[in-house]
Amino acid sequence: MANVIIVLILVVAVVYGIYNYVHHLNHGGGCCGEHDAPARKVKAADTNKSHYLHRLVMGVDGMTCQNCQRHVENALNAMTDTLAEADLSAQKVTVWTKADADEDAIRQAIRDAGYLPLRTTEKE
Repeated sequence: MANVIIVLILVVAVVYGIYNYVHHLNHGGGCCGEHDAPARKVKAADTNKSHYLHRLVMGVDGMTCQNCQRHVENALNAMTDTLAEADLSAQKVTVWTKADADEDAIRQAIRDAGYLPLRTTEKE
C-alpha cells in the first residue's frame, strides 16, 4: 500500500511539472508579465523612417528581456506620428517623430509601460 501512495505522489508531481512547463511556454514568463501572454508587437502606422524629421535617443532602465523591449516599443509606437525601436543590449530607445518630439509625453509613455526613462543622449 505504501508503494502505491509513493507512486501516486510521483505521478502527481510529474503531471504538475509538465503542466507548469507547458503553461510557461504558452503564457510567457520571466521578469515582466510572468503570468501574461507575450506582448504582441504594435506597429507604427508609418514605418518608413525617412518620413520622420526628428530623432530622439533615450536611456531606459528596467528592460531585461525581449518582452520588456516589446513593451517599450509598443507604448511608443501607439503614439501618433511616432516610430520607436528599443535596443535591449544598450538599454536605449530610439524614437522618430514627424513633429518636434514631445519629450515629456515620450517619458510618460515609457513610465506607463512600467520602465524608467533616463537621460536623453541624442536629439535631432
